[in-house]
Amino acid sequence: MGPDLTKAIHEISLRMRLLRAIQEDNSSSEGLTERDVMILELLNQRDKMTVSQIADAIPGASDSTISTDITKLWRDRKMVSKTISPENQRTTIVELTDKGREALEVVKKQRAERFQTLFNAIDVTDGEKQVIIKVLTRAINFFDRHLGLNKSNSTDGPQL
Repeated sequence: MGPDLTKAIHEISLRMRLLRAIQEDNSSSEGLTERDVMILELLNQRDKMTVSQIADAIPGASDSTISTDITKLWRDRKMVSKTISPENQRTTIVELTDKGREALEVVKKQRAERFQTLFNAIDVTDGEKQVIIKVLTRAINFFDRHLGLNKSNSTDGPQL
C-alpha cells in the first residue's frame, strides 16, 4: 500500500470519527463504548447469551472484561438484564432490554447516516459501488480469518 492510499484511508477515517463525535454530542447514545455496542449487537442477533458466549464472540476480550462491561450495561444503564440459569446456578444469562434495543437503534441510525453522508458526498456510480463492495468483501474476509469470526455469508460481513 502506497503512501497516497495510506494517507487517504487515514484522512477519511479521521473525518468519519469527527462526524461520529458530532452525532454522539447531539444524541442520546449515552456514551457507549465500541465494545458495549458489540455486546448489544450480539444480544440483538442471538437473543439470550451467557457471559462466556459473549466473550467468545468478541476476539481478544476476556470473560472478566466482558463481565465488567455487562454489569455496567445492566446496573448503570439498564440496557441488559441478567438472570441466573435454572440449569446451572453458576451461569448468568444476559438479554437485551427495551432500553438496550432503543440505544442500539440510535447507534445503527447514526452509522447509516454517516455512511449515507459519505456516499452522497463522493457520488459513486453503480460500477464504482460494485468495485467498492468487492474490495470491502475481501477486507471483511481477511478480518474474519484474522479474528476468527464466524460468518454465514461472505457478503453479509461479520456475524458477531
